[in-house]
Order: sequence, then structure tokens, then C-alpha cells
Amino acid sequence: MSVRIGLYFGSFNPIHNGHIEVAHYMKNNAPFDEIWFVPSPLNPHKSGETLIPSDIRLSWVQDTIAKIPNFSCKDDEFKLSLPSYTYKSLLHFTQTYPQHSFGIIMGADNLHGFHTWQNARELSELAPLHVYARPGYEKPPEPMPFGANWHDAPLIDISATQIRDLLWKGESINDLVPTEIIEKVRLFFQSKKSDSEIFAF
Repeated sequence: MSVRIGLYFGSFNPIHNGHIEVAHYMKNNAPFDEIWFVPSPLNPHKSGETLIPSDIRLSWVQDTIAKIPNFSCKDDEFKLSLPSYTYKSLLHFTQTYPQHSFGIIMGADNLHGFHTWQNARELSELAPLHVYARPGYEKPPEPMPFGANWHDAPLIDISATQIRDLLWKGESINDLVPTEIIEKVRLFFQSKKSDSEIFAF
């Protein structure tokens, strides 16, 4: 019997509590046995956003979910050519793990622009889209675009941009960033306080 995997792609710039809450919700409410976090070294849809170095983002995801049952962090995109197109990555996963079945976890904001993704139709046919609600994005009318499955996950209004803004101002990020990495995040941003690009929005 194949293991049903929810692929949670993202820049995780940095990973925050909203990501973890969504992953728990999808594990409990979508047809997944495991959730695989897949940090992207270079997301083509985030080209205008200044990224924390990819190895640091990867390590923060690994540290955050290390002890959570049925959660894994996969560094496969670090071994593929850049930028990290989801279609190319999904082909890699289906070929590397033929014993598993895959679905893609994404926010409603990503579904809104999904038609612009590389090989969007083929991607949705290879792996069903499981879309969670996001503030400011209403559920599309039926039938759902690309055959997507809608999940009324709790609306979580946390963003990586918000966290970087708070760090720039020297304000608290408690309750926003996982306890496993909060000090590492603070120390990293303190060390980069003079580097305005890290705090670009």
C-alpha cells in the first residue's frame, strides 16, 4: 500500500508557526500519511524577495520539525538545477519514490496565480492540489480550478515579511516563530542588522 505524501513546498523565509499549524491541519484533515516540507533554494515566484541563505533556511526547517511525528524535511531541491520549479521537482519525487503517492499543499494565494506556473495543468494531474484558506482570498466557485481540493483551515495571519519587519524594528517575534529556532533566528538577524538587503520588503 502506497504512503500518501503531502508535499509542502516553500521558501520558508523563515519558517514560522503558521507553516506548522497548516501542516498539522493538513495531516489531520487531508488524505495524507506524512507531510514532507520541501524548502526551495530559489523559488521563481519569489524573485523579488530577498532570501535568507538557503542552507540556513533549510537548517531551520530541519530543526523545527525534527521531533514531530510524520513530518519530514526533504532537501531534494538543493540537488536539482535552479530555479526550483515545482513541476520539475514533482517529476523527481515521483521517479525517486515510486512507492508513494503525492499531493501538493498550497495556500489560496498560490492557487490564485497557479495558471502562471510552469506546466501547471500537467502538475495538477500528477499530484492533486490541496489548497488551504488564506486571509484575503475567497474560495473559488465550483468547479475548483485545476481540480483543486479546498480545505477550510483556520485563517492564520502570519507572514515571513511580518517577522523580518519586527526583527528590523527590534520587536518581539514570540508566538510567531517556533521555539526550536527562535533564538537562532534572532541571532542571525542581529548579526545582519547592518545588511539592509536582508530586511528588504
